[in-house]
Amino acid sequence: MSNFDNPTPLRIGATGTLNGWKVRVAGRMVMSMEDSGETYFWNEYYLVDASGNSATLVFEDTGDGAEWKLFRAFTPSQPLSVREASAKKVGDRVNLDGTLLPITLVDQSRVAHIEGEAPEGVEVGDVANYFNVDTGTRMLVVSWTGDEIEFYEGLDAPADSVADAFKIPRDAAPGTASYLAAAERNHGSASFGSSGSSGTSGLFSKLILPVLGLASAFGTYSCFSSGSSPSRGFSNPPAKIAAASLQLATGAQGSLAQKHFVVDGQALVEVARRNGRHDRREYHLRGDTRDDVFLINGLSGGAKEWHLLRSVAVPAGLTPFDAAARRKGAPIAVEGRTLKINDLFLSKALSADGAGDPRPGQVQYGFVANDGAEWLVARWSEDRVQFLRGTAVPEADVMAALGRGTAKAK
Repeated sequence: MSNFDNPTPLRIGATGTLNGWKVRVAGRMVMSMEDSGETYFWNEYYLVDASGNSATLVFEDTGDGAEWKLFRAFTPSQPLSVREASAKKVGDRVNLDGTLLPITLVDQSRVAHIEGEAPEGVEVGDVANYFNVDTGTRMLVVSWTGDEIEFYEGLDAPADSVADAFKIPRDAAPGTASYLAAAERNHGSASFGSSGSSGTSGLFSKLILPVLGLASAFGTYSCFSSGSSPSRGFSNPPAKIAAASLQLATGAQGSLAQKHFVVDGQALVEVARRNGRHDRREYHLRGDTRDDVFLINGLSGGAKEWHLLRSVAVPAGLTPFDAAARRKGAPIAVEGRTLKINDLFLSKALSADGAGDPRPGQVQYGFVANDGAEWLVARWSEDRVQFLRGTAVPEADVMAALGRGTAKAK
């Protein structure tokens, strides 16, 4: 295989949905770098959406197997000038995300080959300077060409999730367990096409992003992890926590939080989070106004957790692309109040009836934010973002308002 051949089934023109963001593979760039007299290569897939947003999905065949990473632009807490960046050496400490951390690599890269489209201004032969900072959960990259400097963060992308997003059979997608098993059956070992003049040796420890102007839509979600092996993801999840056995009856009515409500729809929703899986019950309430109101039991998996939330306006211009770029710990402003994102999730409605979202079988991505008393649940699919804001309510108040419900077998 030539160093410029595409080593994966991901082709120009392929479309997929990543974290609720619908994308098209517009181009592929083969990047190279020199290390100890050898030239190493890796592939960067240029992703775009219908609105002109873009991202980069990086694939490398390392000495330890195939790996994928996703990169996005970010704003550092203490930006550097080109002059300051140029003076940095391995071991120097920089504060890019609020923590003083050492630089792990300083080097240059080159655009060796382009297939299809490339970001504006990028051409074969372009050279960029860069340095890397490994935080342990993310890779931060500072890259500069001439007098322009850019800052990026990279997250592991589980191979199974990449394959599923682009509808690639898992046994044909490098890095998946199915691919490894098939390679061992067919060849006696799990080998991949060479990505360097003599193979690579963990290039992601040296990974760079020399192409300017890319902004990825990915945060630290169950599908795109900053703290787990790329091939692990949720392939072997811990046991799922079942929904509370208590189930309110559709049609139940009463006063909750000093307002009268009727339960006119409900759904059983399966939720995947970074630290496990659980089911929760969501009730759609009809009140004295036209507002969408939801009562969620088990927002974080607790059987006695209840949150009363109303639908609120999504910040102007916030698309699924923008929502997916949010990550844990980031602030989110809603209705003049700033909350902190404390959890990220992927959900699927196992069953649903009556009014309100979600629909049966609907898959949504989302995050949960709070500032103590106030809670926000944001969730989206590829064509819609929904914000729900409210407060926790005691189970005793729910029971007093909407009856004891019906106990269901777990």
